[in-house]
Amino acid sequence: MRRREVSVNELAKIVSLRQNNFSWLKIEKETGVPRRIAQRAYRDYERTQAGGEFKAARETVATEELRNHLNSLKKLAFVLVRDLFDIPWPSRDPQSAKKFLKFLLERDIASEYGVYGLPSRGQSRYLSTTDSYSAEVCYRQNELLLKSLQEHTKHTDHKLNLSDWENAYDTCRSHQVKLLEELDQILPIVLNLHPELKRAEVMASKEKKITGQMADGLTYLLWQSILAGKVELEELVSKVKVLGGGEGRAELEFGNLASRVIVPEDVGAQAKEVCIGVITNLLARRKELIDPLLKNVEKLRRANDDLAKILNPLTLVPDILHSKCDLCPC
Repeated sequence: MRRREVSVNELAKIVSLRQNNFSWLKIEKETGVPRRIAQRAYRDYERTQAGGEFKAARETVATEELRNHLNSLKKLAFVLVRDLFDIPWPSRDPQSAKKFLKFLLERDIASEYGVYGLPSRGQSRYLSTTDSYSAEVCYRQNELLLKSLQEHTKHTDHKLNLSDWENAYDTCRSHQVKLLEELDQILPIVLNLHPELKRAEVMASKEKKITGQMADGLTYLLWQSILAGKVELEELVSKVKVLGGGEGRAELEFGNLASRVIVPEDVGAQAKEVCIGVITNLLARRKELIDPLLKNVEKLRRANDDLAKILNPLTLVPDILHSKCDLCPC
C-alpha cells in the first residue's frame, strides 16, 4: 500500500494543533489525517527543526569564536609591531632576540589590550604576569597565536618570518657590546692622563660612580648620533658642556640627557677633556666600532618596517579571513 503523504497545509495544521496540546485523536478528527501518520509527520518536523536550530547555533558559536580568534591575532600583531619596532638601547649584558621575544610572549596580551592593542585604563605599557606558572601559560597561548599568524601569511606575498628581525637584532646587540667594552677600556686610560681630576676628593671617594655616569653620558651621545645616522666628532664635542652648579661644583652635561655628572668646580674643564678624549679615541676606530652599528641599525629598521607592513590590519585581516590555521574554529 502506498504511504500516505501529508501536505504542507495539513502539516501546518497538525503542528499548530499539537503545540496547543490537542490529543492525537482530536488532531485526526480536525485534519482528517490518521493519527499514526500525523504523529510520524510531526516527529519528522521536530527532527528537521532541531537539526536546523543546532546548525544555526553552531554557526553562531563559530562566528563568535572566529571573531575572538581574529581579535586575538590583531592584538598580538599590534604588540609585536609596537614592541619590536624600538631599536634596543645599548647594554653591557643584552638579551638575545629570542629571549626578548619570549619575555614579550609571557605577558597576558589577551586581557591587557583591547582590539587595537591599547592598554586598559590605568595599565602600563609593559605589564607582566606575577608568577612563573602564569607566565608559562601566557607564553604557550601567545606562541600558538604567533604560529597562527605565520600560518595565515605563509602563502601570501608578505609572509611573517621573524628570522630577519632576530638576525638584525642580535647583530646590533653584539656591535653595541663591542662599543661599550671599548669605551670602558678607554675611559680609565684617558682619566689617568688628568691626575688633577683623579686627586679630587669627590673622585677619590666616588670614582666608580662618577666614571660610570660619564660612561652613561657618552653612551647616550654616541647612540643618539648613531640613531640619527650622523656621527661627527665636532658635533659630539659640542654637546659636552660644563655648567656652573654653584657651591664649588660643576655639572657635566651630555646633550639633552636629563641626568648630569657633578664634579668639583676646579676640575670641570678637565672632566670635559676626558670625555672629548674618549670620543676622539672611539671615532679613531670608526670603521670597526661605529660604521657597523650605523649599518645594522638601518638593517634593523628595515626588518621592523617589513614586520609593520606584514602585520598591518589592512593586509593582515584579509589574509586571515582567506586562509585557515589549526586554531581557526571553522
